[in-house]
Order: sequence, then C-alpha cells, then structure tokens
Amino acid sequence: MSNAYLQSDPISRNTMNYLAQTTNFFSNTWHKIISFFTSYHWKEILLNIKIASIIISLIFAALIVFLVIKINTKGRLQRAVAQDASTGKINDKKIVKKWKKIEKKLLANSQTNYKLAILEADELFDRILQILGPTAEIKIPNFKEIEEIKKTKESILENPQYALTREETEKTIGAYTQALKDLGIM
Repeated sequence: MSNAYLQSDPISRNTMNYLAQTTNFFSNTWHKIISFFTSYHWKEILLNIKIASIIISLIFAALIVFLVIKINTKGRLQRAVAQDASTGKINDKKIVKKWKKIEKKLLANSQTNYKLAILEADELFDRILQILGPTAEIKIPNFKEIEEIKKTKESILENPQYALTREETEKTIGAYTQALKDLGIM
C-alpha cells in the first residue's frame, strides 16, 4: 500500500496504528519476559526452588528409610527364627536376649512385672509360632499346657486386679521356656 492511500483512508490508517501498537505490545512483553528470566531476581528464585527441592527430597528419603525399616521388622523376625536346614535350630540370638529380659522381670517381685512378663512371653511365643507355621505346634509336647496358660493371659487382660503369685508366673514362663527349647530356639 502506498503512503498516499493510507493518509487518505482513515480506516486503513487506524488499522495500521492498531497493528503497530499490537506488535509493540507483544514485542515489549516478550522482551520483559526475557529480561526477567535473565535477571538476578530469577536466579534467586531458582536457587530457592533448588534448596526447597533438596530439603523435600531429604525428607522423603528419610521417610522411605523409616518405612523400609518398619516394613522389614517382620522380615528381621523371620530371619531371627529362620531355621538352619541341617540342625533345625534357630540361628539368631535376639530372641534369646528378649527372653532374658522377660525372665529378669521375675526378679522385681511386683505384680506389674509378673503380668508384663507373661504378656510379653505370650506375645513373643505367638509371633514365633506365627512365623514357623502350624507344624511348630506339633513339635511342642506341652502345647496343651501352653493353651491353659493362655487363660491366665486372658484373665490378666480382662481383669486389671488379677493377682499373680511368683510361683504361678515362674511356672508360666517355665512352660514357655520349655516350648521354646522343644522348638530348638533355646
């Protein structure tokens, strides 16, 4: 188009002005965006984002480690009671250590410790049976005595005032000890 035509036609002139303004607007906006991303301010924002992402990553890594340890607890117990194929004995000493702690509760001469000893012994014994499976019950000659002892445990749980004697507690722990010996754990 010629300049003479644009000067004589006001609609064309206005259209060209709008197009020029639009072009300038987009050009200026583009330059502002480019200058923002190349400015020091943007570099500071990126640094903050990097630091925040590192902190969040560390938190998630710690959470993953924590969950793996929690999930693997059963696996550790299974390894603790894993049977050696040649001897049929339990390899790990962790169960024996825990059992010694249970037996130490008998020395305290208190009802609370007697009850705790029986409850902890029953819990440990049940976990071992659960891992070894139903065939473990066959290896225990005093299993009927253990079933009777479970009634004592139920009495403790149902009645907080339930009284235990030292002899009754020693007999109970002794029955569990014998069953663990029969399983080859102790």
